[in-house]
Amino acid sequence: MTGFLAGLGGKVAERWLSLLTLPGCLFVTVAWVASALGQGRATDPDHLADTVSGWYEGAQDTRPGTLGAIAAGLLVLAALAGLTAGIAGQAVLVLWFARWPGSLGRRMRDVEQRVSGYYQVDLQMLWPRLWLVLAPHVRKELRVVITAVESATVWGAWGLGYLVLGCWWWPAAVIGGVVLCAGWVLARQRTLELAALVESAVDIGLRPVARSLGITAPSAASPAEVGLQLAPVLHKRIAAAASPVSPQRWRAPSGPPVDRRGAAPGGP
Repeated sequence: MTGFLAGLGGKVAERWLSLLTLPGCLFVTVAWVASALGQGRATDPDHLADTVSGWYEGAQDTRPGTLGAIAAGLLVLAALAGLTAGIAGQAVLVLWFARWPGSLGRRMRDVEQRVSGYYQVDLQMLWPRLWLVLAPHVRKELRVVITAVESATVWGAWGLGYLVLGCWWWPAAVIGGVVLCAGWVLARQRTLELAALVESAVDIGLRPVARSLGITAPSAASPAEVGLQLAPVLHKRIAAAASPVSPQRWRAPSGPPVDRRGAAPGGP
């Protein structure tokens, strides 16, 4: 157990370092350069070198504890920048997948329309049941692609952050534009892979979902026929589809007549 916890702690620290600290340190460094140079001396390397030299000489007379506190503060700022980028990535995800022409969400909507038109089922209603019957390696592949899409949106969030720094140092805006475009390209590529995987998962998993819900379709049944049998269960329309018994046609169950005063004829 001790070895397991130590290995788990190492993996968590490595993931935190790679996802939060390193991109955050780069962002903090660019922000410091932006504050040192500004727009007036944006491309003046001599001024940057003088600034770094002055900071280094000042650090020689600083106590080690103070330097350690400064380094820890910079790491905290880098981690906060990484967390902010992760949260902003959700906003970028919504922006890139919004319902406007050319958005990445159009790829997934095309899959949803094809599935609904061919199988006569709603993909949003089918997907939770489908996920439960998919093979572990298929779910793993889907998770990898979904994670890649989310990572690409985080790239977009970093790009937006660098664009904001461009207000103080215009080269940061160039960096932001490059990072934003790279995130868009990666997100588009991964979204195409995700759309293909989702449609393939529906193709191979529709009959297992039907069997798990107690629907046994003949082997010769077409996919559309399987979908038609599955749709009422997914949408909980079985009770609504069944014709209710009319009160006027209701009949009492057969049995011996009962005296309305409470005793049956021939009884004690």
